[in-house]
Amino acid sequence: MNLYEFESKKILKKYNLPLLNSYLTNKILFLKNKIYKIQAHSGYRGKHNGIVFINNYKTCVFFFNKWKNNLFFNKKIKKFLIEDFIFIEKEIYLSFFINNNYINFVISEKGGINIENQKKINFLKLKINFLILTFTIFDYLSNCFLNNLIIKKIILIIYKIYKLFFLNKIILIEINPLIINNNNLYILDCKIIIEKINIVNFSDKISKILKINYIQLKGKICCIVNGAGLALTTLDYFNYNNAQCFNFIDLSGKINDLQMIYLFNFILTKKIKILFINLFGGIVSCKKILNSLLNYMYLNFEHKIIIRLEGNFSNFTKKKLINFKNLIIIEKLNDSIKKSIILSYV
Repeated sequence: MNLYEFESKKILKKYNLPLLNSYLTNKILFLKNKIYKIQAHSGYRGKHNGIVFINNYKTCVFFFNKWKNNLFFNKKIKKFLIEDFIFIEKEIYLSFFINNNYINFVISEKGGINIENQKKINFLKLKINFLILTFTIFDYLSNCFLNNLIIKKIILIIYKIYKLFFLNKIILIEINPLIINNNNLYILDCKIIIEKINIVNFSDKISKILKINYIQLKGKICCIVNGAGLALTTLDYFNYNNAQCFNFIDLSGKINDLQMIYLFNFILTKKIKILFINLFGGIVSCKKILNSLLNYMYLNFEHKIIIRLEGNFSNFTKKKLINFKNLIIIEKLNDSIKKSIILSYV
C-alpha cells in the first residue's frame, strides 16, 4: 500500500523526526510565501509543477484550479499539502527497502529532484542483516565535507528511520530530500510503501540474531552483563537500592564483534539515562566489547556510561577507554551501581 506524503509524514512525526509545519486541505486556501504540493503517489510532482512556491492569491487560485479533481498519472488529485518555505543549503537522499529478503540502505549527498540522474559513485549502498554499521556511514559523510555535528545528526535520523521502517511493516521508505539549513536538518519529502506482513516481535528478533537474552523492563538504566550469575547479582543490587532497569541484556559467549556493534547501535534507539556495563572477562572477553564502545563514541548520545570490568583483558580495555567523556570506570560493583542510580536522577 503506497501512502500519500501527508500520511507518511504522520508516521515520521510519531518518531520525532524533523518536519516543517504543514497544513492539509482539499479546497482553496491561501497562505503567503508557502510551498504547495499536490498529494499523489508519483515522485515526479516537482517536474510537472505539482510542487510550487506561492506568494500571491492569484497564483494560488490558478494552482488549485489546475489540479483540483484533475488527473496526475491517472490518479485524481483531491488533497493538497501546504508547507513552510525554507532555504536549502544541501540536499541528501536516504532510503530503506526490502530486496531478496534483505534490508538495503542507500544514502547520497546528491539528493533532490534529479536524483535518478546521479552517477553510482555518488551513492553509498549497504545490505543489512539486522542493524547498521555507524562508521561506514560516518566515513562516507565525512568525505562529503560535512561537519561532525551535522554528521551525528544525520546518523541519529537514520537510526530513527530504521526503527520506524522495522516496526511498521514498511517495505520501502524514501526521504528525498533531507535538507541542511543553518546546521539543522528537515525532511522535505518522503515516500512510504507498507505491506501487510507478519513481523516477528522486535525484542525476540534481537535476542535471536544478536545471541543475547534481551529483557524489556521499566526504568532509566540499561544493563549489559555476561553470565546468568552476574546478571542476577546485578539485578539484586539494583532492587536492593530501589532502582529499576530500563532493559537488561545478558551477553552470550557466542556473540561476535559485529553483533556487539549491532547491539550498541540498538541501544542508541532507547531513551535511557545510564548505560551500565558489568562484565567479567571469561566467556566474553573484556576486549571484545572495546571496539563496540569505540564505535559507539562516534555517536551523539546524552546518557552516561558506567563500566565495571574484571578478568581477561580488563586492564587493557580500561586503559583504552579511560579518557572518554560521558564514560566512568568504577572498580567495585556496589559503588558502580550506586553511581549509576545517583546519575540516573540528575
